[in-house]
Amino acid sequence: MPPSASATTMPYRAIAYISRAISGLRITELDNLLVDARAHNQIANVTGILLYDGSRFFQYFEGPADGVDRIYGRIRSSTLHHDIQELHNYPIDLPYFTQWNMGCKDVDGSVLQKLSTQQWVREAEQLQQIGPQSDSPALLDLQRFWTTDQL
Repeated sequence: MPPSASATTMPYRAIAYISRAISGLRITELDNLLVDARAHNQIANVTGILLYDGSRFFQYFEGPADGVDRIYGRIRSSTLHHDIQELHNYPIDLPYFTQWNMGCKDVDGSVLQKLSTQQWVREAEQLQQIGPQSDSPALLDLQRFWTTDQL
């Protein structure tokens, strides 16, 4: 169950969604997405993870409410994906992630994507230690997507 504090007392927000990549998404487009998203997220002070399994994206991101809103607007207007389904959107006490990464699963990606995936794998190991004790349904869905392809 998401944290129950009101948005007025909680300056941070977390959002998770799943979407379908456009047909024929190229490695260079993923590289550009990775670089562009990392830059914009850093400016907005937004952290989290974007996972890609070759056809679908799952993203969990968190940060100050105004930064999350700006980033979510960019996400919704992106032409690299469609069928966006918002899974979670709620206030949080503090961000879980210290940075934003992209993890590519079962995809022959670029060196940049492989490095980012390695960073994510280290974060995922820490996330698995939290496991069922997490009070964040979004983080539990994130783990499910990465480990089982179920969602």
